[in-house]
Amino acid sequence: VARGKPGVIKVGGGENFGEVYISVREYNIANDFPFHAVGGSAATVSPQGWTWQGGLSGNTGGRTFGFGADQVLQIEMVIATGHHIKFGPTEWEEVDGGGAFPKTTKVSGVCNVEGEWKECDDDIPFEDLWFAMRGGGGG
Repeated sequence: VARGKPGVIKVGGGENFGEVYISVREYNIANDFPFHAVGGSAATVSPQGWTWQGGLSGNTGGRTFGFGADQVLQIEMVIATGHHIKFGPTEWEEVDGGGAFPKTTKVSGVCNVEGEWKECDDDIPFEDLWFAMRGGGGG
């Protein structure tokens, strides 16, 4: 799921960047500072709101590392039908010209059924959901 990234962070809906930055800082202090968190400039900003509005960060490396929406590897949510799902890109291709972020070519997902993640019994439009969650811009 990490597309070759050396580290990932799972952030819940009620968390803010203050919690993310503290977690990354504590890890970095103990491990010779291998990671840089890209995010909002105020600790009170929600990673979800920042990301789904594009997520450009002018003062924490956003122009170097890309938009917040480009950093998302997987989304977990409950949709209007009541399905608890988890989905994200499972196949991608490099962008012509050596772009920083690969182009998603396939999105897959699973459903949580009685506490267990498995293939969904119903037809869930994971590709369409990925497109919508990324602001309708695909990726």
